[in-house]
Amino acid sequence: MNFENGVYTVLMTPFLNGAIDYESYDKLIEHQMNSNITGVVVLGTTSESSTLGELEKLELVQFVYNRLGNTNKKIIIGIGGNNTIDTLNFAEIVKNYCDYMMVTVPNYNKPSQKGIYEHFKFICSNDLVADKPFILYNIPSRTGVNMLPETVAQLYNDNNNIVAIKEASGDINQIMEIRTLCNIKVFSGDDLMTIPVSSIGGCGTISVLSNILPNEMMNLYNMCANYNYNIAYEVHKHMHKLIKSLFIESNPVPGKVLLNHINLFESSSVRLPLVEMDDDKRNKIINIYNSFINNILINQNNLN
Repeated sequence: MNFENGVYTVLMTPFLNGAIDYESYDKLIEHQMNSNITGVVVLGTTSESSTLGELEKLELVQFVYNRLGNTNKKIIIGIGGNNTIDTLNFAEIVKNYCDYMMVTVPNYNKPSQKGIYEHFKFICSNDLVADKPFILYNIPSRTGVNMLPETVAQLYNDNNNIVAIKEASGDINQIMEIRTLCNIKVFSGDDLMTIPVSSIGGCGTISVLSNILPNEMMNLYNMCANYNYNIAYEVHKHMHKLIKSLFIESNPVPGKVLLNHINLFESSSVRLPLVEMDDDKRNKIINIYNSFINNILINQNNLN
């Protein structure tokens, strides 16, 4: 089974008066369609999936599929949860609306490595979804448990439809260990790690920044894929401060501020327990974004 290399945008979910704002969501999807991004992720961490009801999740999945299903953009659906049977049941419901599915290490339960292995195996090897390629998602800062490289390798070797991993541990040594133990495709789960992960054989990034700047993230990936690391580093130096600003509060709070600022989202609202940023931080991230865009324009003018 194949999993296309590149950059995938984890779509943020717009809210207006507490409900999903589909008009804004459509603008965000159009923004991705008009870019050279590889694909999108629906129901990731950045999507605030933990605060969405099952009906809302299904409606979002169907909405994205109706917009992107007949295009060249790939669709990943996040089906992660800490209830193994419920996760499998949801996978069965949405399997026809995507190209790939992504499963997160269970949160809150704090399973052992054997428990993590059995969780993924139970889901991915089930006949109901065995024809779908799966991407594992390791994010210890959110789940409280780190999936070790040996567990990743065992899952990859034992399940033909596990083809990739989104590695968000932030540990480059762990990523190198995974690459040493098996041939699973490794995607950076952090925009800041795009260059180092690519340099050790990574296959792309599953991105937050690409909600706002999809072409810029895709161009950075392409530089790495073509081994133009000196140029990639120079580009990343300008992006570094903006990427860091997306995490001055819990993701996706800052990102929604920027989507509102560039008129893709009607509102920067988030759902509790997340809350919106205060004005000082809001102004700070907008100023960082504006400075980045101005630098791009200056460089373009210099080239012309």
